[in-house]
Amino acid sequence: MEILTAKMEVVGRRPDLLWRRATEYRVLRQLDAAASDLKAAVKAQPDYLPALTDLSRIQLAQGKYRRARSTINRALDSVDSDAARAPLWMVRADIYAVRGDLDKALTDCDLALRNATGNELDWYLTRSQLQCRLGRFNEAVTGLQEGFALTGSAVLEVESIDAMIEAGRFTEALKQIEPALADSRWRSSWLLRRARVRLGMGEISAAHEDLLAALSEINGRLNPAHHDYGLLADRGLAYALLGDVDLAQRDLKSARALGADDWTLRRLELAVNAKR
Repeated sequence: MEILTAKMEVVGRRPDLLWRRATEYRVLRQLDAAASDLKAAVKAQPDYLPALTDLSRIQLAQGKYRRARSTINRALDSVDSDAARAPLWMVRADIYAVRGDLDKALTDCDLALRNATGNELDWYLTRSQLQCRLGRFNEAVTGLQEGFALTGSAVLEVESIDAMIEAGRFTEALKQIEPALADSRWRSSWLLRRARVRLGMGEISAAHEDLLAALSEINGRLNPAHHDYGLLADRGLAYALLGDVDLAQRDLKSARALGADDWTLRRLELAVNAKR
């Protein structure tokens, strides 16, 4: 940062230098300073796309939703192709999603993916999360499978199986879960998936066996000094599905305190609420 500031003293407050310094402020969570530099960059060059895009993200992080949307719309108006607009639509989707406008967010994700020029893994994940939040689980399965076919990402494949379970496509999901269980060194997450399938199919006793096996593995892997919030979320889900709401809520609280986001905790929260 000091180097960029010194350079600006020599060559002037160029938009690219202001944007680069804003990026460093953003990493340090100095959002007001970052916003100031980005506004200065845009004032100097009104169509400077990197500064407009990052300014919108900063404004969203500051809770200035209308300004964030206005800024990204200005960025969208400054480009002349849908391919260039695609990443900007994804930024606007984030803004809509934070405001709870999920249908508009999903529309922007669809626009972005239709015009993507690369294999945008994160975009597929964002869209599937929106679809699941809207209860459109079958759409999520289709979109994730399309993304997997394009990217080969195991993350998308696993997400598609989770969406199948939530769509009630238990037999289809089970056909993919069984081979993964056989091949995995760490089996707890797959045991949880199979338990959810078995519960959905009414196989309560077999589901409980899977949940107890998952708990045994998770407890053996958890380090008391350095908890993994993903493992805590999984353990909490196992407890919730077994009906132990107090232990499930304890793990939910602990995972959130360690930084788990709402999406990571979504199934656990739903399971806890269902048992209350």
